[in-house]
This record gives sequence, structure tokens and C-alpha cells, in this order.
Amino acid sequence: MGAIAMSISPDKLDAWKAWLAELEGPRKEEFEASNARHNLTGHRAWLQTNPDGSYLAIAVHDGPGGDTYVMSLAQSDDPFDQWMMGSLANAHGVDPSGPMPPAPEQFL
Repeated sequence: MGAIAMSISPDKLDAWKAWLAELEGPRKEEFEASNARHNLTGHRAWLQTNPDGSYLAIAVHDGPGGDTYVMSLAQSDDPFDQWMMGSLANAHGVDPSGPMPPAPEQFL
């Protein structure tokens, strides 16, 4: 299992929600195939609204590939995985050609 927390710019919140709706809707089969490729059994995501009005996405990647999922996704040549990485980059302001954010440090 792996987890990550990433900020969402307020102007990207609707795009983030639409992206997740695609994963549950028209792109669900592709998403499930990608999960299998990356040795995942599922994903969970939460949206945290902070006291200052900013947003934070919290995602948990279940399965043996969870700890390496984001790096594996970033290195994939699969068209769906590239779309997925582009969607992550758009929603969270990450440059997919640059270094990925470090994995969170687990304390509890």
C-alpha cells in the first residue's frame, strides 16, 4: 500500500473531480487494466478542504505495487498511463518530466 497527499489549486478542483468521474465511468476498464499492470488492487481518494480554503487530495494505492505506483506510472509508455500522468500533472501542478514528489513518511 502507498499513499500520497498533493495540493489542488482552486482553479483545478473541477478538473480534478471530472478526472475522477472519468475513472469511475467511461475509463473504468482502462483504469482497472492499469491497476493490474502496476500490481494494484484498488485506489481510494479523499478531498480535504483546509481552514484557509485550499484543497488537498489524499490518495491511497492498495496492493503490492502501491509504494512504487506514482514512479511506475510516470515511467510507463502505456497510452492510458500517460493520460493518467497528464491528468495528475494538470490537477496537481506536477511536471511529469521532472522529479516526482517524495513518498510521504509514515509515522503511525
